Amino acid sequence: MSYSLQNKLASGLLLRLISAFIVIWVLVNSSVSYLTYDYVYTRLAHDTETILAAIIKKNDTQTINISSVGSVYQQPFSGHYFEVIQDNNRSRSRSLWDQDLTYPRKLPALKSRFEGIGPMEQPLLLLASKFTRNGQEIMIVVAEDISSVEKAMSNFNKKFTVAVAIIMFVVIFLQIKSLRKGLRPLVKLKQDLISLESGRITSLKTDVPDELLPLVTEINHLHQALAARVSRHRNALANLAHALKKPLTVLQQLSKDEKIKNIPEIREILIRQVNNTQQLTQSILNKARLAGSAQSGNIFNFDDDINGITDTLNIMYRDKDIQITVEIPQELNYLFDREDMLELLGNVLDNAYKWAKNTISIKISQDSSIKIIVEDDGSGIPLDKINTITERGVRLDESIDGHGIGLGIVNDIIEHYKGSIVYGISEELGGLKVTIELP
Repeated sequence: MSYSLQNKLASGLLLRLISAFIVIWVLVNSSVSYLTYDYVYTRLAHDTETILAAIIKKNDTQTINISSVGSVYQQPFSGHYFEVIQDNNRSRSRSLWDQDLTYPRKLPALKSRFEGIGPMEQPLLLLASKFTRNGQEIMIVVAEDISSVEKAMSNFNKKFTVAVAIIMFVVIFLQIKSLRKGLRPLVKLKQDLISLESGRITSLKTDVPDELLPLVTEINHLHQALAARVSRHRNALANLAHALKKPLTVLQQLSKDEKIKNIPEIREILIRQVNNTQQLTQSILNKARLAGSAQSGNIFNFDDDINGITDTLNIMYRDKDIQITVEIPQELNYLFDREDMLELLGNVLDNAYKWAKNTISIKISQDSSIKIIVEDDGSGIPLDKINTITERGVRLDESIDGHGIGLGIVNDIIEHYKGSIVYGISEELGGLKVTIELP
């Protein structure tokens, strides 16, 4: 299953960045909230100390010197409140306007913090503290309205959220841009591989990042090794064919010897096998001539290479006056290996030259695939035998030179490219019609 490396890296990076910014957002907001509330509680603790200092003993009774407490506790519903509880006596700040603060009556510790609702339904922070003075237990509860604080924190949260979102998107954009820039050598390597496959270059460029250099080096080494191997095999086959020509000539001369003529059965077998071997040898040499100096991986050029094939075939079949017409569109978008196409079209056209009387037609077109149509004015093939002509060794006319392997090779090449080939009768010329489609 294929996947995009860039998309996978980008999605992973995006997920990590979003997670990191969410953690930062939570930490900053919780820290601001904690520090703000802690500051308020610190102020409440200071007011508690002030109220405790304002408690004076008068006539065996402890009372609060209101003038020593800040004026903010004298204004009704000012947002700053306190209660002092001594035994069963409760004293309130005037700002409460005879209302009670809501908090647990039993404190879990000497100093406890609470959140509650004030007399005007406003949110409060409460600090309750226990003291012992002159043998009496005193509990002081101080509260402050935090509506303005919460509003300020809400505004801060909104602005901080927008700022974090903008920064996050900018960072993500820069990271994706940096990622694409980092993966650009892979895109360039892909383009070089296409150029290498099409034959426009003979090796990959080595000016790549250190991480890609071993891969590029190995690909270049493999390509050179395969090209050298193909060249050696082709040359060895041509050399073998050349080497066989001399002993075949000797055997042919031997078949004309007077002693052999006296043994007609052996002479007939000898002549037939010598002729077959000569035809096979000549076929191999012809293919080598058609391939020329083609290198593995070179792209096939329909205009130039088809003309090269027909020029070679015209020389090989110079005893025939073949008129050939070629129709090729101006622009063809394709990517076929030159050796494969020389082998394919060389065999198809070689077959057409063998059977044609005077005329061969080649038509090439392209829509979703490349279509090649080769027609000749030969004797054609019976419809009941068309399906057998691609089998190796099958020859429908023993009077025509050949070994019946050319169209079998053609079929193998077409299967390699996942194309199709159809044999039929040419309506225009009357001979064989070969229709090839390559995706």
